Amino acid sequence: MDQDALRAQLDRLRQKFKAELPAKLAEADALLAALQADDGQALAALRMIAHRLHGTGGTMGFTALSDAAAALEMQLDACLKAGGAGPQDVAAIAAGLAAVKAAG
Repeated sequence: MDQDALRAQLDRLRQKFKAELPAKLAEADALLAALQADDGQALAALRMIAHRLHGTGGTMGFTALSDAAAALEMQLDACLKAGGAGPQDVAAIAAGLAAVKAAG
């Protein structure tokens, strides 16, 4: 595959990522609402979304999104390690998700 074909393929992948981003962010919003309603399983699921946005966002060249998702992922990792999220943690997670959405 030549450079032009590789660039075109990468552009298609970037466009697909951008097109799927609103659905991923909506899923993250739903998981945040579940977490706010004391659904402990939402924490791990939200962490997985943050992890994917961190990695794929960086790979696709969306640096600000990737950085915000990395910070959110670290918050979620700390909560998972601590065994859950208290009210202050949930507020920080909500702010982290807002930062991800603003960067997207």
